[in-house]
Amino acid sequence: MSLTMLRFALLFLAVLVLPVQAATVNDLYQTQVTLIGNDQQADQAAREQGLANVLVKISGNTDVLDNAAIKTAITNSGYYISQFGYSQVNGQHVIDLSFDKNQIKQLLIKSKASIWKDQRPNILVWMVDSDGQQRNILWDQSANGLVNDTKQAADSRGLPLTFPVGDMTDATAVNVSDIWGGFIDPIASASAHYHADGLLLVKAQQQPDGNVSLNWQFYPQQPSKIATTETHPITGTTSGTLAQTSTNMINQVTDYLANKYAVVLGSAAGGNINIEVDNIHSTENFFALEKMLNGLTSVHSANAMRIKGSSVIFQLDLQGSEQAFRQEISNDSQVRQTQSGVAFAADPAASTLITEGTTAMAATTPPSVPAVNVLTVTPQNIYYWNS
Repeated sequence: MSLTMLRFALLFLAVLVLPVQAATVNDLYQTQVTLIGNDQQADQAAREQGLANVLVKISGNTDVLDNAAIKTAITNSGYYISQFGYSQVNGQHVIDLSFDKNQIKQLLIKSKASIWKDQRPNILVWMVDSDGQQRNILWDQSANGLVNDTKQAADSRGLPLTFPVGDMTDATAVNVSDIWGGFIDPIASASAHYHADGLLLVKAQQQPDGNVSLNWQFYPQQPSKIATTETHPITGTTSGTLAQTSTNMINQVTDYLANKYAVVLGSAAGGNINIEVDNIHSTENFFALEKMLNGLTSVHSANAMRIKGSSVIFQLDLQGSEQAFRQEISNDSQVRQTQSGVAFAADPAASTLITEGTTAMAATTPPSVPAVNVLTVTPQNIYYWNS
């Protein structure tokens, strides 16, 4: 078997056992807009609205529409459209729009706006609806309009959202009183098999005028980590129609997450930097790390350069500043910063050279590779892999 084939085989095996860390949002660059009228002006207005919708999803920020450069771009929406078509939904004419990923990213970079990658936290929603006489848990297929409105609000912001299916496991693990009383322990335990990255507990109180009030608690951690963290939940209340309240709630949750995970790439790029990651003890660890680094918004590419024991040096080609990179990686639970690195540069001959496209190893550093200077890693770029 060739070295390239060996790497491919190892990668395939590693992917099979990688843990779920977040959900991939596949429709960030697509949107559907209702046509208000049948003339060219209505069509143009729908295309502009479609671009605005996508920019909010990609940036994670509704304020992006106040940016002067973004406002100008929206009036030239055709430049960013890669595909479009017309259809009917519930008797209404709509336009289906797809936008060019590279053009959108370049627009946001030039506008010094934030970009939120497509790997986003998956939020599990436990919701109880009360009409004043009885309380019911709202499952994924519940007919209650609040479920559909909450899903639509999350979709418009590019936020992965899951409601429990309400099978026997769910129904016996969580009681209405658990959610209404905010008792997080049984809820966190029942949420484990959903691989959620956060929990949203919602109490919906129906009002006599047909409106609804929502009282919610948001835990931005994986359920298994809630009991061991000192972070308090983010709370909020909102009242109005079903659509208004669900949108207000989802906007607050999404704004919190986007503020944490989205990065601004408009400043000068940091060029190439080296980082060292310790505690890499298996091929699964290595490929998970490589995938994570290449998935960061602030990283154009990540290439493994050397391995020494359980430590790896990666050279990163940044498409943002070093500050943007450090901000982004600090929010990833798979790694944590440390300053106890392995002395690669001091002992280059004892480390392993990673050749391009393979995991081949050389017993010593080839004379043509200036290992000492190229592979120096600053203390703030040394990390520990939380396997």
